[in-house]
Order: sequence, then C-alpha cells, then structure tokens
Amino acid sequence: MIKKSNLKIWVLNGILVFSVLFLSNCKKESLLEPPSELQKLGAMKEGIKLAATGVTSNSYYLVNSLPSGFVRDGSRDYTSYVQDAINKYSNIVFPGFPILINDKGINVGSNKTITFEEGSEVRLKATSKEGYNIFNIYGVSNVTLYNPVIVGDRDSHTGTTGEWGMGIGIRGSTNITIYNPTITKCWGDGIYIGQIGGEVNCKNIVIKDAYLRRNRRDGISIIAVDGLLIDNIYAGYNEGTVPGSGINFEANNAACELKNVRINNPHTEYNGERGIQLTGHHMLDNTNKTIDITIVNHKDIGSPSSAFKFSVRPLEGNSAKMFGVINFVNPTWQKTVSGRPLHILTDQLGLKIAISSPEIMNLSGAILSWSATYTSLSTAGPNVAVTSVIDPIFGGLDEAPVDSGTDNAVVFAVNAGGSLFKASNGITYSADKNYSGGNTFRTSDAISNTSDDILYQSERFGNFSYSIPVSNGTYEITFRMAEIFHNGLGERRFDILVENNAIVSNLDLFAVAGLNRAYDIVKTVSVTDGLLKIDFRTDLDNAKIAAFHVKKK
Repeated sequence: MIKKSNLKIWVLNGILVFSVLFLSNCKKESLLEPPSELQKLGAMKEGIKLAATGVTSNSYYLVNSLPSGFVRDGSRDYTSYVQDAINKYSNIVFPGFPILINDKGINVGSNKTITFEEGSEVRLKATSKEGYNIFNIYGVSNVTLYNPVIVGDRDSHTGTTGEWGMGIGIRGSTNITIYNPTITKCWGDGIYIGQIGGEVNCKNIVIKDAYLRRNRRDGISIIAVDGLLIDNIYAGYNEGTVPGSGINFEANNAACELKNVRINNPHTEYNGERGIQLTGHHMLDNTNKTIDITIVNHKDIGSPSSAFKFSVRPLEGNSAKMFGVINFVNPTWQKTVSGRPLHILTDQLGLKIAISSPEIMNLSGAILSWSATYTSLSTAGPNVAVTSVIDPIFGGLDEAPVDSGTDNAVVFAVNAGGSLFKASNGITYSADKNYSGGNTFRTSDAISNTSDDILYQSERFGNFSYSIPVSNGTYEITFRMAEIFHNGLGERRFDILVENNAIVSNLDLFAVAGLNRAYDIVKTVSVTDGLLKIDFRTDLDNAKIAAFHVKKK
C-alpha cells in the first residue's frame, strides 16, 4: 500500500520557464535572446507573478518580427507581422504589452505552442463585421496556448448586427489545450467549440482556469465535441443578445456530438439569461443520440431565468431519441426571479438528469432546507433524479435528508468521501459536501464497534475544512472516525478546530481505537456568526474524518 502522505498528482502542463523582457529602455536588437537566469532571479525577487508557460530554449520572441519603431500601447495594427511569425515558427512568445489585431484575426496552424507573457494583451481593432475569430483554430491539431489575454471590440463595435465575434474559435480541431485564458468584451462568445462544414467535430479539448466576462453572447459555446475537459471556469456578465449564458451547449445539426464532457468548478454569475443551458433539438433527425456530460461543483448566482436550462424536443417529422445522462455533482444554485433554478423542457424519457448533493439558495442567499431543495428540483421537469450518486460498492440511498432548526434536530450530516447513507441511528448522511481542500480514501475492510461499516469506510484526509450555514446558537457535533490506513502508534496525529478554537488536539486514532474500529467524539460548540466552521489540521501524516452530524441544542 502506498502511504497516503506521499500520494500526489503531478500534472505536467509544459516546461515551467520564467521570462521577463525589459522593454522600457532597450533597443529591439537586445531582445533577440531569451532572458538570462539572472534576469529571471531578479524578477522573482521583485515579487513579479510569473505563470506557467510553454517557453523553451527554441522559443521565438514575436517582438523580433515587429517593425522598427513599434509601439507598445496597442494603438497600431500588427496583424500581418503576427501572422507571419506564427506561420513560420512552432513555439512563439507574445511580448508583455498590448498588440492590436484587425478583424482578419490570427490563424493558428497545427503543432503550435503560443505563450503570452505577463502584460500581454491581444486587442481587436474596432470593426463592423458580424463575425470574427481573434484567434482562429480551424481544422488543426496539437495546439497549446498559455495565458492568452484577449479583448474584443464590444465597446467600440461599429456595426449593430450579428453575434459571431469570437475571442477563440475552435472548429473541427483535435488535441487543443488552453491554459489560463482571459477573454472579455467579444461581439459574440469568449470561446467557441464547433464544427467544420457541419460535420467535422472537435476532439480532445482541454481548457483550464478560464476567465470569460462581458462577452456579448455567451462566455463559451460548445457546439460539437467528443472529449472536453474544462477545469475551473468563471463565466460572468455575458449578456447583450440571446442566449446570454455563461456556458451554452448548442448543437447545430444531427452530426453534432456532446460526449465525454466534464466541467469541474464552473462559476457562473449575472449572465443575461442562464448560468448553463443545453439545447439539443437539432441533434435529432432519424438517428438516436447519446450525450455524456458531468458538471462538478457548479455555482450560479444572479441568473434571471435559471441556473440550468435543458431543452430537447425533436423537430416535427423527426423520430430520433436522445439517451444518456447529464450529471450534476454538488451544485450550488440560487433561485431566480422566476423562482426556478432548474428549467427542463423535454419529452425524451431515455435521457436522465442526475443531481447529487445540491444546495439551493433563495434570492437573498440563504440556503434552503433539504425538503425545499428536493421539491424545487424534482418538480422542475421529467427525468430529474435529485439524489446522491449511488456507489456500486459502498451503496447509498435514493432519498434526500431533511433538516430542521428545532432543538435536538439534526441540521447537517455528511459522509465524508462517501455517498448518501442512512445510518442505524436514523440519521441520513449526505454525500460529501460543504468542504474545502483535502482528498478522499476508502477501504472495503470490515469496521468493528459499529453496525454502520459504510459510514467509516470512507474518509476525507489532509488539511481541510467544512463550512455549514446555521442559525446562531449551541450545537452538538458527533465526529465519526476509524483508523483505516495506519497500523501502528504515532503514525498519525491531528487537531480539530471549531470556530478557530481547538476542541481536539494531537489525536492518534490508532492509539485510542486500533485499526478498523469505530471511534466517535462528541463536542458542544457555540455559533455566533451564522456559519459553523470546522477545520481539520495535520500534526503528523494527515488529519481525517469519516463522517459527522450536527444537532441543534
């Protein structure tokens, strides 16, 4: 068995090289070489924030292709110079100042790595065109962009029609990765993922740490893709023309696919209509379709219509059916002015919408009770299952817990690292939620000193916390634990803090309970700020918790 403290996931996003170009008093000729180690060290000492890049010793610095006497304020159009460099070199570095591009945009070929230094910005020159792609990734493969900052012409656009001005347009392309994009004020979408000729779909697209704001149509539109991973995306204040969504799945024809899609930690807020929407009418002609979408930790606030809208009905004369699952895990949705966080319009009985461990807020931001949450979501339309995802090994229950603010009532109960579970004491522990940080681990070993083995067979471990909105007052917390990994004294010690006060110190679970034996601790605490904060802090090799519940006293 590998020791948990040594378990780490390393993601190699490219070679990490820090580069700083000192432009203010330098001639163009001095920029022919990448920055020296001394320059990089000086930048770090001065506290300059340097991001992950794709820079290598063979990188070409775009500034060397700019004309003599170039400006650094984004006031002159350098489209042709930029395009020539990108056509010629495979690894290009944009300089740390704004560059103006016209509505022809920049075409990116296959096998390209483009890094944007800190301070880089690509601005679109004002245009009246109905559509454009500031960066056009069309029918190519193996492209990586690091840290692009793109500003459209929404505030200076000279036309009034159209909605197809894109910050980054990806069409019919494969193996495209974009790290840390910031895209604002485009006439259409921040990012567009679509087809070529209505039939060539995108494949294997990765977008990480995206910031998409104030684009006129959508933050990102997803038309056709097989294999899409989006990690950490902010899409807010995208409005001006319909559909006005943070994230918009909008299949255009029957050749479109929406498969193997996963979106982690999307944050949508104050978009024109919805946080996320999916419209699939045009996918259905006479061939059945299957979609596969998982969205984890979606947070939406301020959407006028709904946090999520799903609309799929075949067009008249078409007989195809849609199958598959749209799986929401741990969403936090605010009720809208219309009163519905979820809006479903479909007659497709083979398509399921699974929502596990949701939290619904009212307009003022207060979290609804479980019973109100369950009613709000389960009545939104057909085929909505409001549950925790059933674990095929450890089990789970297809029902929702109910909270209450009355004395001696359970106001919160969670199975850390596990699925929804109803214990022998009658308390239903929800799937893991309300946490920040940590990792999860499970065992299938039997647990002694309990009839609720499942509750102790999973855990959250590391340095982590739980935040639980409650009314002010006195609460009793029952912490449920078992040592399911270490098999000796002094191998694990940790503290538990509530409201920044240590209530458990230097706990060695093996010392007090041994291996695979249930051990509970009950503590009484007071809350005065409307939020019960529980912190788990490591002294030696990972704090942990299997489950806990909170009662109002």
